[in-house]
Amino acid sequence: MMPMQEVLRLTRWEWFKLRRLRMPWVLLAIAVLISQMGIWTNYLAYHNDTVQQVVTGTFASYSVSWEEEGREVSVTMTCADAVRGRVPTGLDQIPEERLQEYWENVDEWLADGTCENFQSAEELRRGFTLPNSMTASISGFSSLGPVAIGLLLIMILTASLVGSEYGWGTLRTVLAGGVGRWRFLSAKLLLLLCLCAGVLTVIAAVSVASSLAAGLLSRDEAGGLVDAGKWSDVAIISFKSVYGFLPFIALSGFATVLTSSRGLGIALSVGYFIVESIVAPLLNLSDTLANAADRLLIQGFRAWTATPAGEGSSETIEAFVTVLAYTVFFVAATSWIFKRRDIGGAVGD
Repeated sequence: MMPMQEVLRLTRWEWFKLRRLRMPWVLLAIAVLISQMGIWTNYLAYHNDTVQQVVTGTFASYSVSWEEEGREVSVTMTCADAVRGRVPTGLDQIPEERLQEYWENVDEWLADGTCENFQSAEELRRGFTLPNSMTASISGFSSLGPVAIGLLLIMILTASLVGSEYGWGTLRTVLAGGVGRWRFLSAKLLLLLCLCAGVLTVIAAVSVASSLAAGLLSRDEAGGLVDAGKWSDVAIISFKSVYGFLPFIALSGFATVLTSSRGLGIALSVGYFIVESIVAPLLNLSDTLANAADRLLIQGFRAWTATPAGEGSSETIEAFVTVLAYTVFFVAATSWIFKRRDIGGAVGD
């Protein structure tokens, strides 16, 4: 049998083993839930100013009060009013001679950047309208906020998939059956790549259902179920995400093979993720060390996935090379250790 055919056969067998486990399905459910947060947050913020205030942490407003006929009159301009072009309640009560002064003060208030985190109604609607919602869901899973939860889930899955062989003691049996070590590792890597692509496919499919549901619930509002975004962006961001996952799969696999333990593999890979997330901002405080921070694994991944779809630049090429370099290094180190280390029995981890 040809080497590639053997790898494909092993990959298929690994899938049959994996699909009976609960861990992958639990991680998939978490991934889907994470990916849908953006869609429904945009939907709720589109219909409720308070939700957007809570999400952005911006509760600022500009108020003017005066006495008129023995009573106090107040007009309040919120960030939602300003960004969405709405006239605040009670504006018609302001005397004409004070209107010009009022709008000048509002312009000064906005010039301070108080409302810069607020999105317009059009931007919020794009967040739950196809195809932009699919692109946002996929990229949101990969790098949601300061902590890329999707990357953590992938590293946990990798360590679980590789480390379970050590814990159950099945690795010695598999290798004794004539399966080459490099074929075994290749099958694991190929399966993990397929799983990543499968997760993004599921996320995209669920995003379609969520967007259609959100669009139907907003039928009384302007706009259709599909926006003018590029459908090709969905494929591009999916490819960039899967490619960007490679070094994290390799890192988690390296940690697991190095320790021969699923638990330690998860701890080391997640620990590295946490340490780099802390160290990178500190390095950026120094002009001398800022370039070194850009070469770190997580920073390289974010630079690679942050580039707008379809745009190419020297930064994109540099990020591509950074991801590739980390992948090659960890795969080579893992292969070197795996080929030279004796395989023991079950470790119960």
